[in-house]
Amino acid sequence: MTRWAIIGTGYIANRFASGMTQVKDAKGIAVVSRNLETAHAFAEKYGIQSCFDEFTTMLQVAKPDIVYVAVPNDCHMEYIEAALEAGVHVLSEKPMTDTVAQMEQVFAKAKEKNLFVMEGMWTRCFPAVRQARQWLEEGCLGEVLAVHASFDIKPAMEEWQPWKGGAKHAAGALRDVGIYSLAMAYLAFPQGPQEVHCKMVKNEEVDVSVDMMLDYETGAAHISGAFNRVSQHQAVIIGEKGKIIIGPEFWCPSKAVLQFQDGTEKIFEESYEASGFQYEITRVQEMLEQGKLQCDDFTWEESRAIGTIIERLRKENNILYAADEQ
Repeated sequence: MTRWAIIGTGYIANRFASGMTQVKDAKGIAVVSRNLETAHAFAEKYGIQSCFDEFTTMLQVAKPDIVYVAVPNDCHMEYIEAALEAGVHVLSEKPMTDTVAQMEQVFAKAKEKNLFVMEGMWTRCFPAVRQARQWLEEGCLGEVLAVHASFDIKPAMEEWQPWKGGAKHAAGALRDVGIYSLAMAYLAFPQGPQEVHCKMVKNEEVDVSVDMMLDYETGAAHISGAFNRVSQHQAVIIGEKGKIIIGPEFWCPSKAVLQFQDGTEKIFEESYEASGFQYEITRVQEMLEQGKLQCDDFTWEESRAIGTIIERLRKENNILYAADEQ
């Protein structure tokens, strides 16, 4: 049994806890919130044992195996550092840190302490995405030539989380949704791009949409992330022999289709209950059982490579960082 503590009680924390109910050997033993009343309601809803309003106290009293960090972006680092110092594994929502330099500090500390750390790219853990990766590794497409992936959404006012539109919490569309599109490009082109071209639309502080073209020796990835529009949400990976279609929403898919140029196809489909976070939880627990410090599905190197691109694009487009607001 893996003992989890959840940090935060917001939208993503709820979806994560919902997914945890589908994993028989995962146990929520603590939740941390600045508001104990909110924590108690969350704990009662998901059958979590104890509530805390102070993180270090929780680490000392509840003694979890791993913490899941689900608070605004600018708060991630302090919780990650405290957990690692206490000898506790970490799964953190993305973006894991505000800068790549901070990310390197996290990886160094995890290595020093022999602890698991993962930036929460849950998409990589879905069976449909893992099947797509297997097809790619088997060479079913031949040379990969192009990727199309857009995580473009326009949330209703009642569903919008205002902190995502400001610099105070190190937010913006690229870091919140564009990162998924970048990860899809890296799935198809793991070698990384030779050049990155970008067009951003901003509010007063951060990006609200970003369109990117990543150039590779054999092709290109056309990807985007946005808060101000709605796009087609399947991802398509195109190669010499055919294409792979992942959807209906590529970041939490239930289906992957391998279509060959002669019209034949292979279909993988697995519907799921709850939120789908159960796949990430299961994979993380498998990594812990194997004594690994990072997840096979989304490694430190990929976090580092994607984080480096994000940091460069934000700086080139004069996007404010949390530190700029202090």
